[in-house]
Amino acid sequence: MPRFKLLLLALLFLAGCASQPPAQFAAEAQLAPDDLLDGRPFGVGPAEAPEDPALLAVNDDMRAFLAERVPERASDSRKVELILDGILAGGLELEYDNLLTLPASEAFYRRAGNCMSFTNLFLALAREAGVRASYQEVMVPPTWTEGDGAWYYNLHVNVLVDLPAEQRVVDFNLGDYRGAYPRRLISDDEGESRYHNNMGVHFMTREQPARAFLHFRRALALEPEASHVWANLGTLYRREGRLARAEAALRHSVDLASEPVALSNLSRLYQEHGYAALAERYERRVARLRESNPYYLYYRAEEAYEDGAYVLAQRRLRRALELQAQDHHFYHLMAMIMTQRREPELARKFLQEAKALAGEENRRRYTHKLKLLADS
Repeated sequence: MPRFKLLLLALLFLAGCASQPPAQFAAEAQLAPDDLLDGRPFGVGPAEAPEDPALLAVNDDMRAFLAERVPERASDSRKVELILDGILAGGLELEYDNLLTLPASEAFYRRAGNCMSFTNLFLALAREAGVRASYQEVMVPPTWTEGDGAWYYNLHVNVLVDLPAEQRVVDFNLGDYRGAYPRRLISDDEGESRYHNNMGVHFMTREQPARAFLHFRRALALEPEASHVWANLGTLYRREGRLARAEAALRHSVDLASEPVALSNLSRLYQEHGYAALAERYERRVARLRESNPYYLYYRAEEAYEDGAYVLAQRRLRRALELQAQDHHFYHLMAMIMTQRREPELARKFLQEAKALAGEENRRRYTHKLKLLADS
């Protein structure tokens, strides 16, 4: 199966905004969050809103799809398997498109979509089949991809199914899912907020600022403290040359959650406009957040390993393990480092640790690697 990821896109242009505002921003320096939701800069009235997406609505065609593939008397666990098979394999064969965000019914007909499309479709079908399922947000380390002249900061969402004897995670790319990541259930309103955030990003990259603003405003109506949406709204204002509004939105994002996206954008906005000391202050905050994130350190350790800098990779990974000792990938990488450093006993020790923490598929892989080490 192709490698799929359930990603929620929070746009980051590598330019951005942060203490007391410089003089050129001062004209609107006292803007409150509610002021930033006034659509007049975009020619948008207070009552205007995007069309209701009916995100989880199920129609007769979808019910017929379920009736054909999912027996009513099947166990909930079996229903999950049959729905997934219907979506990904012999039924719809849903194709992944990172920038295609669709409600459940549109994903059903178009047989394509991104993380939100898959999540919405599975969630709608599972609930229609009587299975208890919810959106789940996974706090993954930041990952970045480039497209349409923009950088995307990817957030991760999947589905948590509540079965009688267990809870099961449904993820477009379960092989990349790590149980050690912090996660939380989110409400349907929060799920819809993420949909509108994605649509705001979509229209912003297509130079349709008024439509982007409407979706960001709707996302914040559903989830007022969504710091990543405020960061995106700041990016939209910056693109439109509304620097004071950009700064205010980004600062509000930082106030809500020390949002790294907003911190980085604040730093870059000040740097662009000649306020180097202020820019450096916020860049230092970004650096501190990164250095306290075990997955960022793991990523840097991987970089060093690929460059052949094994001592540096070991030092970075040791710090990551101090912060997060429950992820088998960390121990596997350390075993690889020890192998390169010609420390076979330590390599075996770390592989055993990785095996103890891993799921069944990875345990088999680690068992094989341990055998190879023993035979070497």
